[in-house]
Amino acid sequence: MSELLKIMGLSKSFGRHPVFSDLSLKLDAGKVYGLLGLNGEGKTTLIRIMMGVIPACKGQIHYKDSEVFFRSAAYKEDVGYIPEDPFFFGGMRVGELLDFNAAFYRRWDSQRADELLKRFSLDRKTRVKTLSRGMKLRLSMAVALSARPPLLVLDDPTSGLDVPTRYDFLQGIIRELADSGTTVLFSTHLVHELERIVDHLFILHRGRIILDEEHQAVKDFTRRVRLAFPGDAPQTLGIEGLLTESRDGQRMEAIVYPWSEEKEKKIEGLSPLRMDVEPLTLEEIFRSFVAG
Repeated sequence: MSELLKIMGLSKSFGRHPVFSDLSLKLDAGKVYGLLGLNGEGKTTLIRIMMGVIPACKGQIHYKDSEVFFRSAAYKEDVGYIPEDPFFFGGMRVGELLDFNAAFYRRWDSQRADELLKRFSLDRKTRVKTLSRGMKLRLSMAVALSARPPLLVLDDPTSGLDVPTRYDFLQGIIRELADSGTTVLFSTHLVHELERIVDHLFILHRGRIILDEEHQAVKDFTRRVRLAFPGDAPQTLGIEGLLTESRDGQRMEAIVYPWSEEKEKKIEGLSPLRMDVEPLTLEEIFRSFVAG
């Protein structure tokens, strides 16, 4: 699988406030990436640097083996961007806005634009300023997707959408794009939305990437362990990879990553009366990684 974008040693601070430091990641073509993090962790700042809106303090971004600089114009033609709060010229009509954007993208697909307007129940004659927040987000999707971008960047865009449109966008459009070769980077704090669509996970926490792994591998190797002992539970299980650990009298619960047979045998050596090992949802996994 070909590498599309690579970020190396990226750092950003606002005055004396560091946002992240020495951040590195890469995106391969045709995959859906989830960028997870609590509010305020720097997800939007990272995306704005990627989009050339603000400069980084240090580091490099390479797109298709060419370095991308602050305010690089040519690179933006290859990137579709859907922010949480899209901005449009309110006086324009929907059709005028699409025609305006078409002038900037060589791969603009007018037929695709018409299909998306129909799919999102948007009328070409409607003035943008009369649209609700949810309808503006639909319009933002139509603009971004009509450009047929090799890379689509989504900055928490679905919070203003109704459930049917959100489902169509996540389960239909995103997977369709990935299957056709588009790379998708989806930044969100609503982790459950990524459960069925994401291929690879990044977790940004306290200024660094603390997880960079395939989604299925994370699901396969993260486990909750519930234990009951004949007497007081031990102070700790004493194994590596403890994301969380709690005890209450004779009972103990821990979340472990990566889980292994070796760790299971070590816990069994503590002679618990009962041991239950369970898989977790993506949201539970995320909460465990950022709990410390």
